[in-house]
Amino acid sequence: MARRTRLLILILFLVVFMVVVPIMAFLGFFKTDLKLEVKKKAVVVDLHGPLHEYYPHLSPDLVFGKREPTLTEIIGCIDHAAEDDRVEGLIVRAMISEAGVAKCEEIRAAIHRFRETGKLVVAFSPLLVNRHYLVACAADSIFMPPSGYLMVQGPAFSTMHIRGMLDKLGISPNIHRIGDYKSAAEFFTETRNTPEVREMMQWLLDDFHNGFITTIAEERGVEAATVRGWVDHALFSPQRALETGLIDGIRYWDQVDTMFTEGGAKLVPMRDYIRTEGIMQSSVFFQGVAVIHAQGTITMGESGFDFASGPTTGSSTVARELRRARKNDRIKAVILRVDSPGGDGLAGDMISREVELTARTKPVVVSMSDLAASGGYEIAYRADRIVALPGTITGSIGSITGKFNMRGFYDKIGLTKDEVGSGGKSLIFSDYRDFSEDEWAVVDEAHWAFYRNWIEEIARFRRMRIGEIDSIARGRVWTGAQALERGLIDEVGGLERALEIACELAEIDDPARVSVIHLPRRLTLLQSLLSGGLFDDTVAYLMHRTVFERLLDNGVRCAGPVPWMRMLHGCENGNVRLK
Repeated sequence: MARRTRLLILILFLVVFMVVVPIMAFLGFFKTDLKLEVKKKAVVVDLHGPLHEYYPHLSPDLVFGKREPTLTEIIGCIDHAAEDDRVEGLIVRAMISEAGVAKCEEIRAAIHRFRETGKLVVAFSPLLVNRHYLVACAADSIFMPPSGYLMVQGPAFSTMHIRGMLDKLGISPNIHRIGDYKSAAEFFTETRNTPEVREMMQWLLDDFHNGFITTIAEERGVEAATVRGWVDHALFSPQRALETGLIDGIRYWDQVDTMFTEGGAKLVPMRDYIRTEGIMQSSVFFQGVAVIHAQGTITMGESGFDFASGPTTGSSTVARELRRARKNDRIKAVILRVDSPGGDGLAGDMISREVELTARTKPVVVSMSDLAASGGYEIAYRADRIVALPGTITGSIGSITGKFNMRGFYDKIGLTKDEVGSGGKSLIFSDYRDFSEDEWAVVDEAHWAFYRNWIEEIARFRRMRIGEIDSIARGRVWTGAQALERGLIDEVGGLERALEIACELAEIDDPARVSVIHLPRRLTLLQSLLSGGLFDDTVAYLMHRTVFERLLDNGVRCAGPVPWMRMLHGCENGNVRLK
């Protein structure tokens, strides 16, 4: 009897543990203190750090806990707060951020949607620089502390070249590029920009500059000439900025938050608001639109984290998500969200093929963020529609390939190599010598064939002539606004507009009931451990943060159509093949 009683108690315990507890936890997940409160709130949105488009698939921050906000989270938070009757205002606290022009434009658009509901938006920052000032200008009021400063000196490019260093090390770059505007090659081959690349940088800067002047004039309600005067002066103390109309007041943070708290509102950090409202937790209940994120350098294999470039777009990861989306009957359309400077040409083509196959069964819309250049454009052109922001960097249709002759460096350190080949060109990519004339001719022929096939495919999908594509390709880089004029994209807009187009193409009757699912889903710590990639990604993450982000924090910026550090990826075994 006692044994039967113990067995019954054990069974009851298992039932409670396996059924009742999970149900209570499930209900508790949705029943949060924040949701139960009826008190008015103001959400504090912090803009700082790298501001990645989306969190990495394999996320090293799982090990370290706290991480910086992503653009997807920020936009989702602002849009959700706009519809939340308990939220009466927004405080945008802008710090130093690596967000590019396009990301800033996307945040501005979300702030404007929030303000259209009649709610108050206040911007606060101790340091506002150029494109971050664009974000602040979208608010009703801008405040700075008396110790801050504001810089509106206009856009500029500063490129870095390592050819001189390679010469000193005895390393000879054997780089073949298509074409003269493909600036990535010049990082290795030149000591300064060529005339073609300087020309390209100038047309990009002119477009950014004109857009900056127009936007600030509209937001601050002044003439364009006034803004040009601000840009010419460049650096402002808070007092001078207030006097000239660049900001609306000088206040410390505690004086800004009282604008809401004195009225009885509670300040809610964005991270807490996202978590308690379940903003990034979505699934397909009715009709759905999948937003598949491709961020970072394009590589073969799974997405992860790279020491030199940060998050990577793995061909296997993105291709798998595209296949899943097209096979899921509840997903009616796909948005491929691209924030990539390019990378491995073969990996990009594998993703591009999956885009084409998916577009045969359901609408595919590409939404471009800061960067969709080179390989970033390669994965985009086969979609039904392409949408980019005015400040998006796109195009760069061209390629570089080649190798590095390391013999001079090996001689300096006393290393020798003895190579044996079995064919006439078996050692063509040897890092112990330059290409011969015959080998260079073979590389040239194969590379141009690769390029011609690419522009023929772009012409076919974009319904343009091959000559038209070639005239805007050969490495030329464009802003989103310039790309629209040249037929490389279909419309200027952000993710919100891409979603509208996707619903239109999918003939979704009630877009308000559409579930938006962001993919790839973030792996849990256990899944990351089982995947086998967490350790490598964590090491790369720590090195990247220590080296590159520290340099950026200290003001050492290597800007260009594509930052130089992103071009290091793919240089393996002395062989380079990048788009």
